[in-house]
Amino acid sequence: MLRLGVVVLLLLVTSGAVYASAGRSSQPAPVRHTCGLTDRQFLANYQVQLAAVGMYGDDFLHGSAKPQEVIGAAKDAARAMHSSAPFDPALLTVRRYAPGMFLEFGRAVKARAAGKNPGPAMYRSYLLGARVNEVLTAAQPGLKAVGCDVTDLL
Repeated sequence: MLRLGVVVLLLLVTSGAVYASAGRSSQPAPVRHTCGLTDRQFLANYQVQLAAVGMYGDDFLHGSAKPQEVIGAAKDAARAMHSSAPFDPALLTVRRYAPGMFLEFGRAVKARAAGKNPGPAMYRSYLLGARVNEVLTAAQPGLKAVGCDVTDLL
């Protein structure tokens, strides 16, 4: 009986502490952007990968590139993004979403080449790309202030 009383007392104290702290959220800390060598390298690499995959994608749509070339470029771009190591928090978010964006684009090309509906994969690629764009747009002033201009990526 004593154990049950102790457990009930602990539950009451814990729930009281939770209710007392409810509604008192701390202000989020301001994001501190960085623009070190790895951040600059990441941005340059991301720009190159976007251009490469875009070029292969356009060539595929115009009939001058094979689907395997586009899929290979998308996989290479995803691998390059995944293996990079930026320090900036916004660029870390981009690093998390960019590989999926490239891979979904590759899946869309593969589906189209197989005569299937590329829409779902292209939609996912577009959503991931839109998220990357939102992150970069929000981070643009802070990144520019520390020396990393992302205007060309928007």
